[in-house]
Amino acid sequence: MRALIWRLGVAAGLGGALLISGQSLAANERMDLSEAYRLAVEQDPRLRAAQARLRASEELQPQARALFLPEINLEAGANQNWENSQFGDQDRGSVDYHGWSAGVTLTQPLFRRESFALADQADILQDQASLQYATSQQDILLRVSEAYFDMLLAQDNLRLTEAELEAVQSELRRAERALEVGSGTVTDRDEARARFDQVEAQRLRAQNDLQVARENLRSVIGQPPRELAGLRDDFSAQPPSPDAPEVWSERAERNNLNVRLSEGEFRRSRTEVERVQGQRYPRVDLVANYSRNYQSELGQQGAGTGAFAGEELDGEQTSVGVRLTMPLYAGGGPTSQAREAQAERDAFFEESIDARRQASLEAESAYLNLVSNLRQISAFEQALQSVLSTERSTRRGLEVGLRTTLDVLNVQRDRFSTQRDLAEARYNYLLNYLQLQVAVGSAIDGSTIDDVNFFLAQRAEDEVDDLADMEEIETPENDDFPDGDQTE
Repeated sequence: MRALIWRLGVAAGLGGALLISGQSLAANERMDLSEAYRLAVEQDPRLRAAQARLRASEELQPQARALFLPEINLEAGANQNWENSQFGDQDRGSVDYHGWSAGVTLTQPLFRRESFALADQADILQDQASLQYATSQQDILLRVSEAYFDMLLAQDNLRLTEAELEAVQSELRRAERALEVGSGTVTDRDEARARFDQVEAQRLRAQNDLQVARENLRSVIGQPPRELAGLRDDFSAQPPSPDAPEVWSERAERNNLNVRLSEGEFRRSRTEVERVQGQRYPRVDLVANYSRNYQSELGQQGAGTGAFAGEELDGEQTSVGVRLTMPLYAGGGPTSQAREAQAERDAFFEESIDARRQASLEAESAYLNLVSNLRQISAFEQALQSVLSTERSTRRGLEVGLRTTLDVLNVQRDRFSTQRDLAEARYNYLLNYLQLQVAVGSAIDGSTIDDVNFFLAQRAEDEVDDLADMEEIETPENDDFPDGDQTE
């Protein structure tokens, strides 16, 4: 019995440990860029609106086919009639009767030139709707990426500001302690106090910036974000391939979505010219009609009711023929519409040229920015190592009296500023990569997001920690002073 209780206790303990471990793993899982993008796609109203317009464009093809199919109409009517008439010197007489009529008319278009232009427009408009949807996908990709990296940068800025505040506070305590024992000066203490107050103000601003960035990301993904996945500790920026800006410019001129939309508008404007000009051509239709007419017997009062008085009428009529309609004059309206359509066509042609130029410029700018970010990252990483070395030398100079507290505070400020610049350059590198893919029309689906998401760490222990470099710097404790300056 005791053995059974022991085994149950061990099993319960293991189950609790596994539950706690599972909860801990779930808590360590961070929201990455792919998850944020998925959430944004699910709830973004702009993307849903583009989806609705895409569904609407699918109805353009049936509408275009209907222009070439027959049209069948049913017409029917019924009436009651009262007539009161007088013929010559005869007495006035009146009749009453009722009747009805019904007919079916079939009209089959044989030639309508504008219908061919409308069918071409339907194909173009459906392609335009697909491109508009792809543009909305690119828009949400950039918006969620910018909001994500803005929040990451705000988190890093707050973290670095708090670390800087702690470092300045340590220097302030050291300066106050040195002043108490007679080895420091009032100037050192006041300078440390002033720097502490400045960094405290920066910390408050950084907290507000983080809150704003969090709300911005929440508005994009539709829910409060969890802790975000930062850059992996093995993050290494790579140069773009191919490494020629003119290649990216050529790709943008061919594949940029705005270019393709502009070219589609130009094609649609040409078909609009054909449609308006087609209204001047004759229309030829096959028309078939079947109808039946009925009139009841005449009810008579008085004289003069006519030759068919008292007779019932019932007739049928069938006809098949070809109808030609040729517009001759409409007040100059069709001619004016043709000139308007031609002017619109010329405008869209010029806009398509401008769209290609803009796409080329955007691609080349994104490429140059990406290369610049790559160089900045390398420069800031080297600068960070240099400023760390300078800080260690400055601290040793302070210990031997060759440097002042202000010198230490200044080099600390340089270090934290370099770390902020390095973090911003890394995030800008990833954003410019996405912007380059958008410029060349390659960021339509989520695969580009997955490429960037590869550089993000799912767990905190795998994340880049620039503050780890600070551990190499030995910050003196509150009571650590040069031996010659200490007094009993």
